[in-house]
Amino acid sequence: MQKTGIGKYVIVLLMFVFTVTTTIAQKFSPSSYIAEHKIMAQQLMLETGVPASVILAIAIHESAYGNSKIAKHLNNHFGIKGKNTSKVIRSAYKGYGSVKESYLDFVGLLKRRKSTNNLFDDHSHSDYKGWVKGIARSGYSTTGSWSSKVLATINRYNLDEYDHVDPVPTQGPLLAEKQEAKQGDLLLSSMEKNETPVRFGTTETHVVKKGETLSTLAKRYDTSVEALKKRNNLQSSKLSIGQRILL
Repeated sequence: MQKTGIGKYVIVLLMFVFTVTTTIAQKFSPSSYIAEHKIMAQQLMLETGVPASVILAIAIHESAYGNSKIAKHLNNHFGIKGKNTSKVIRSAYKGYGSVKESYLDFVGLLKRRKSTNNLFDDHSHSDYKGWVKGIARSGYSTTGSWSSKVLATINRYNLDEYDHVDPVPTQGPLLAEKQEAKQGDLLLSSMEKNETPVRFGTTETHVVKKGETLSTLAKRYDTSVEALKKRNNLQSSKLSIGQRILL
């Protein structure tokens, strides 16, 4: 009996370790990545003029929603090459002390390069197509389908909605709490005014509000928790405010 009890304990422990490892390996879903990084992208747009949609879409494309090895180990979300001091992976990609540094360096790179510096004068923050095509022409990526994939990402998640903010220089440091609160999330606030789910193409989605759980969403939309987890590739039932859930 004692051995059987120990055996069950070992199995439970192994299952726990597997669950934790899987959760860490798949840290972000598309919706949770956008929810966590949208404010940073909008703030950079306000300060530089680069559309938030372009910043988010390129980061999503280059980092696989923050789940790539260089994103996890080097904080590199834009596929920028350079030196790193990582002892975990060997890579030709640049290492950063934080994700914020990676976002700042991406915009800085566009300013530093002659092939993209003109974009700041030629395109407004609302012309995301012009920005993406201009960055593609500069040789940012050697993949021929790069621009079409980035534009498809913007369209798929309606990221251009985050560009609807006047590009007026802000006061204080990047991502200051007061500025973040003042700026708010225009897309999220507009979604919350509606009782019905938001549609992306033919897919219904729901933006998570404070206090909502997978259980309450399952009851509201006449489905099950397991169905929602499977459809959204969720490893746990934990949700974050602003997260977009496929129904």
